[in-house]
Amino acid sequence: MLNGAMVLMILAGIFGLPAAACSSACAGLGHSLGAQNDPNAAAGQAIMETLKWLAILASFGSIIVGALVKRVGKTVGGVASLLFCGMFAALLIQANLMAILPALMLLVAAIMIWVAPEEQFRNIVRVEAAR
Repeated sequence: MLNGAMVLMILAGIFGLPAAACSSACAGLGHSLGAQNDPNAAAGQAIMETLKWLAILASFGSIIVGALVKRVGKTVGGVASLLFCGMFAALLIQANLMAILPALMLLVAAIMIWVAPEEQFRNIVRVEAAR
């Protein structure tokens, strides 16, 4: 179960990269399509920039934590997965629907990490003597 959660986290990070690219494009379009002439656009543009960096951080963070989930432990891995899920879910403010799949994958991975037995987090090698 833990190996499945690791794979889900890594795949969510990979599938989240197009969402991050879309988020970056939205932020760039705000600059080029007249956000500089609208006095009310500054706050909205700051939100777009923040969401762009959230998407990039969530993509790379879920790949890194997914690869190290056995090392960081049950609590840290589950909370990190849930945090990255929330970061991708925040992209829905931008109407970035590409973030739904990585958010759901990370939610499932967080549940799988918390449900996984504690023995899966230990690297135990049992060697029995031949008889």
